[in-house]
Amino acid sequence: MPIDPFLFRRVMGQFVTGVTLVTTLLEDGKPWAMTANSFTSISLEPPIVMVAITRGLTTNNAVRSSRVFGVNILRADQIWIARRFASSNRPPDQFADIDMKIATTGAPILEECLAWLDCRVTDFVEQGDHTVFFGEVQELSLGSVGDPLLYYNSAYARLIPEMANFDEFIPRPSNKE
Repeated sequence: MPIDPFLFRRVMGQFVTGVTLVTTLLEDGKPWAMTANSFTSISLEPPIVMVAITRGLTTNNAVRSSRVFGVNILRADQIWIARRFASSNRPPDQFADIDMKIATTGAPILEECLAWLDCRVTDFVEQGDHTVFFGEVQELSLGSVGDPLLYYNSAYARLIPEMANFDEFIPRPSNKE
């Protein structure tokens, strides 16, 4: 039975994700970035993460050619960064008001974010309309304090502070029969 793409997107939208800014380098060495929520850790030893990027996008081509990418985990108050880099209609000076630094691999990294990882591509796999890039972490750091920016049901979201320790409010099942 064929899966309806619209329904598939809606079902997947029920899974809350964090929001990241994936950064890399264009062939001319200029920084490039895109907003992404398809990111996860794969291995602790060695430390490997993955990002999935739509085929044909500038970011996909840049990661392929540079073989490096940064993952910047965004704070809720950085929603403006997420929106800017999710759009194909960006200002020519898209990084002008964003403080960046260069990581070990040469990938650009946000000066301010919850945490960041600097990765060297170890492999990639084409799956459907995306390329899944695997990157070995070369450098990483915790950043500034704040709530994470989330993505849920096709919209940006944030934690409700009262829910951050939600398990305190849920009675635990008894092991007694």
